[in-house]
Amino acid sequence: MESSWLNFHDLAIRRNRCCFKRFVMAAIIGCCLTFLSRHVMVQQLETLESTEFRKFIFMKTHKCGTSTVENIIFRFALKNELNIVLPEEGNYLSTTELFDHNSLNTTQWKNLNFDIFTLHNRWNKIEVLELLREDVPTFTIIREPVEVFESLFHYLDPKLKNFYGVQDIHDMVHTIKNATLSDVVEKRYLRHIGRNQIAWDLGISPDIFDNETAITEEIERLDHEFHLVMIANRMDESLILLKQLLNWPLQNVVHLDLNRRKPEKSSKLSAAEKKVLEKWLAADVQIFQYFSRRFDEKVAEFNWKYSTSPAGRLDIDSAIKRQTQLLEEANSQLYDRCVISEVGNEELVSKYKTYNDNIMGYSINEEQEDCGLYVMSERSFLSTFRDLLLSKITTTSSVFKWF
Repeated sequence: MESSWLNFHDLAIRRNRCCFKRFVMAAIIGCCLTFLSRHVMVQQLETLESTEFRKFIFMKTHKCGTSTVENIIFRFALKNELNIVLPEEGNYLSTTELFDHNSLNTTQWKNLNFDIFTLHNRWNKIEVLELLREDVPTFTIIREPVEVFESLFHYLDPKLKNFYGVQDIHDMVHTIKNATLSDVVEKRYLRHIGRNQIAWDLGISPDIFDNETAITEEIERLDHEFHLVMIANRMDESLILLKQLLNWPLQNVVHLDLNRRKPEKSSKLSAAEKKVLEKWLAADVQIFQYFSRRFDEKVAEFNWKYSTSPAGRLDIDSAIKRQTQLLEEANSQLYDRCVISEVGNEELVSKYKTYNDNIMGYSINEEQEDCGLYVMSERSFLSTFRDLLLSKITTTSSVFKWF
């Protein structure tokens, strides 16, 4: 009897040991699988972060440094033979109405797969996504509103003076100060250029320009629609954040400043005049102030993420400063290598001459490889991209015909 009890006791011990071993093995296997899963996840994230984005959306606003940003995009698209959303002619995808993807139905390339959306339009993200067919990095750029209006006024000199019936921008400010909402200052030149240009470009109705609550709601919408809103007054920092968003190398955002006004096409506004314009441009001011704060947040996130050491995080500007210094050096080297002199647009010829003679351009050393691309006019780029789209249509047609 005692022997049977001992045998039963030994059997129980062996079973417990076996169960314990199985438990330990299961725990070890579980830990290994968890480790492998995390390792694979980290590898996937690293692969994603090292992948250069080639498909994206840039909402091009007026007089916010967008010609410089667009040139960066055009050079990238040309290098990689990417398809840019283009109208049949001209450089606007929409002006008075919100963008509608059906506007491309009259183009020969309407059935191609597009990679980049970048031309002037009135913002309508839902319709833009109908063309690109997936949610991709989306960004825009804005500028201090008084500067935007002043830049528009001088860029379109004398057209805006004649349209509003004023002598100069000081007279324009005086007219605005003494105007009512029904006055001529509420009208838009060519039906799409005028008051609160940033809000207009971003698809906000003029009917709510003076409704602060409604503008706040629109800002919240825009904040969800854009992954990055750059600030033209902080261009180098903006391009570093853009580089980060698109996982690009620094070389991709090296640039020359384009579409700069001639020195004589500028006016010094008094503090009182600026106050008048700020009040008149209240919707744009509200947008600019909000996204300036969001920009500060993104810079702080960048500095925290890319600080070289925990101690370096105490210097909240360290990472962005290092990157902008590198960009400034690269821009300076490009200028020294490529620029012979700065001249008025009227002195330029061929592919470097743009639409407006109120701006400065560059005489370029064409013996240096690729220098011309950094100053090529939008019109010349668009001609090249239309030829590229047409060539792809021809190639596609030939393939289907062969089959």
